[in-house]
Amino acid sequence: MQVIYAGLRNGARDQAIHDALIYKRVAEVAEEFRISPNTVRAAAKRIDKIEVFDLQLTGGGKPMLIGKVASSCFRKAALGAYRNYRGTFQNLDLPCWVITDGTQKIEVVELRKIDSGEATL
Repeated sequence: MQVIYAGLRNGARDQAIHDALIYKRVAEVAEEFRISPNTVRAAAKRIDKIEVFDLQLTGGGKPMLIGKVASSCFRKAALGAYRNYRGTFQNLDLPCWVITDGTQKIEVVELRKIDSGEATL
């Protein structure tokens, strides 16, 4: 299953840079990706700060797996999942529909307000 990178401009590239730094030096990775060494260091720092959330949609009986979302916090991860699967979430208007990772939760209605700018993250 594909990981969704929420809140990162190019999360897959940042992850590839982070993985390359395990076996190579910064200068080698910068040359390989054709970017500056400072960009390599910044990408590695961004990936170090994120964690992976395994999100589920609950409220309609059996929980439905959304997938893995990498982000710096749960709310950003939930918003990233909402934006990625907008077609699925757009008709879920009841407050019983909740995105959860098992410990934290947020209503789909609240995510819609955050996405439209009515509420803050």
